[in-house]
Amino acid sequence: MVKKFGGLIFVFFLVELVFALEISPSLIYQIDTSKYQFTYDFLIKNDIPAESQITIEVIDFITDGRSYSFDDPDYKYSLKKYVQVTDKSFILAVNEQKSIRVEFNVPQNFPGATGVFALKITQESVSGGRIQVRLNYIVPFFVRFTNIPVYQSLVINDISVKDLLTEPDEKYGDYGSIITLEIENKGNIAFIPKGSIQISSRTLRAIIAELPLDSFDFVVFPERKTFYSIFVPYILPSGTIDVLLTGKSYGQDFSISGAKELKTENQFLLIQTAPDIVLFSDNTKSVTQSLVLKNLSPYKETLQASISENFISFLPKKFTVYPYREVTVNIKNNLKDFNFTGDKIYLIELSIDSGRNIRNVSPSYVVLRGKSITPSLKASFNSSQTNSILSVQNTGDCLLQFNVLYNNRMLNETPITIFPGQTINLDLERVVRGNLLKIEYFPYGDQKKYIFEDF
Repeated sequence: MVKKFGGLIFVFFLVELVFALEISPSLIYQIDTSKYQFTYDFLIKNDIPAESQITIEVIDFITDGRSYSFDDPDYKYSLKKYVQVTDKSFILAVNEQKSIRVEFNVPQNFPGATGVFALKITQESVSGGRIQVRLNYIVPFFVRFTNIPVYQSLVINDISVKDLLTEPDEKYGDYGSIITLEIENKGNIAFIPKGSIQISSRTLRAIIAELPLDSFDFVVFPERKTFYSIFVPYILPSGTIDVLLTGKSYGQDFSISGAKELKTENQFLLIQTAPDIVLFSDNTKSVTQSLVLKNLSPYKETLQASISENFISFLPKKFTVYPYREVTVNIKNNLKDFNFTGDKIYLIELSIDSGRNIRNVSPSYVVLRGKSITPSLKASFNSSQTNSILSVQNTGDCLLQFNVLYNNRMLNETPITIFPGQTINLDLERVVRGNLLKIEYFPYGDQKKYIFEDF
């Protein structure tokens, strides 16, 4: 039986801003200096297609990973009162760029090896007496005074774990685990790590995950605590879980560890498969393809894969998945006659010998492409006072991928896949003009592109 997708509606949020104030060379600044009086320049450019009023304010900047403080006059590592900008308010024309100078006048008895502050940059576009766009940007600065001796001391005070199968999370979804660390910095320098975080199980004697640490999402301010959450797509096992952070921060080596005792009650076998689409056509019908299955749970099981028709073979017929490991299965097509129209789409189903509950968190499909296909797509959009919703529908008989272009700039990071009969709604998060929108689409696995721009 062919899998039907008619009537499905999904809502996505495009990750790139339709409009922006371009701040360069960075949105976060790390400055190393042995001076207490100096200047620093950066650039801002108006990317909004209208004249903009820009205002700049020097503020405090402190976070514990859960909330931000922009006004903390008692924080001894703040540089707010020692910093000023030369231009606090000005107008930028469309595409105009301006250099901003930041002046530092820090006392020589400043207590920290790191000083912190931020600039709040507000952009307003006014037309017809009404504000059309108002955007706020927080641009943090971390100043390392290289002549001050570094005292680095960090400790993991607590580790908590949330199982998303039993407690779904709005941001991370309904499977996997969130591991939250409470880390305290007792030193005189900000902790901005570059390295890795390793999660392992003493019971299984195995490394479950190793993730990079190289992001300003994880900063521990001097003499403050931070809560840092890590998402892993796994069900964690019962027993002792070890967390190890290693790497460098401001050139200083660090190694921080902590442990948590868990009692896992979730007995699901969680599987992730890739690729999401296994495509056979008349030209590739004799090519053996591969499906990779990753076990996201702490259980060893024997599985079988199948579709609802018997002309697709999976080899081996039965295979074992080990905790947190991958296994590759070959897929062979036995259908000879592709003299049909459109795509035939089949869900790859997994069954388990033991009877344990199983869930594939990223279902994969076998697609048989006929010799003749009719790619077709329609789109429309509706705007409120605050945003525009783009609705895209696959009206053809084959699997499509598409990109959204606004003023010839692609808004999505990767092509979006849409099944025949499926509708996808995209929140553009801004009010947009229909005459600047285009949808570039193409059959999945094909290079021939089509354009929809009838808005």
